[in-house]
Amino acid sequence: MSSFTYRKHSPQDLEAIAGIIFSRYAHRCSGCYVDVEGIVEDCGLRILPREGGLRRFVEGYVANDPHYIIVPEQLTSYAARYRPVVAEELCHAILEYDFLGAGTLPVSAQPHMLTPEQHRDIEADAQYLSLAVLFPIEKFKHLFHLCMKNAPPAVASHRGKLLMHCAERLETEFQVWSLRVAYRARDLGLITPQECQEFFSNRLAM
Repeated sequence: MSSFTYRKHSPQDLEAIAGIIFSRYAHRCSGCYVDVEGIVEDCGLRILPREGGLRRFVEGYVANDPHYIIVPEQLTSYAARYRPVVAEELCHAILEYDFLGAGTLPVSAQPHMLTPEQHRDIEADAQYLSLAVLFPIEKFKHLFHLCMKNAPPAVASHRGKLLMHCAERLETEFQVWSLRVAYRARDLGLITPQECQEFFSNRLAM
């Protein structure tokens, strides 16, 4: 395996990378929907569903041959949960191999040897970037605030119900699981980490 140095990115850097992705693959973006499977194809990568108990250990990974993304077959039947897994593994490949300039992953790409620190940093960056790709920042903020403003009175008076209502509405708009909606809202400071934990992570993580 090749030696590798990874530099942790700031949120601003990652939002800028998402902007490059939207510009390069504009034909894969329609309204709120970002076709991450199509971007994977354009990048010269291939998604391989795997049978068995993979999901007990991991929701997805980039294979030793980094041209392949492995996902549990069970996830493929629910697009709202499947798409974030594909997006995160795509972002792993983009961050590790820095191929946005060329548009595709080189045929000769080899797996990297990661230190624990590099692994931690790239995991955090891939998680953030995948949400930035699935939820373009300005569209997400606009729809989040609009949903909060126009919520029915029955839910508007209770913060938890209001946030759950908005997450469910945005899940439909972006076709991404409501838990990931909450994570994006948390990353952008639209809800607090405590609210994300109380109203989403503790209820929807399984």
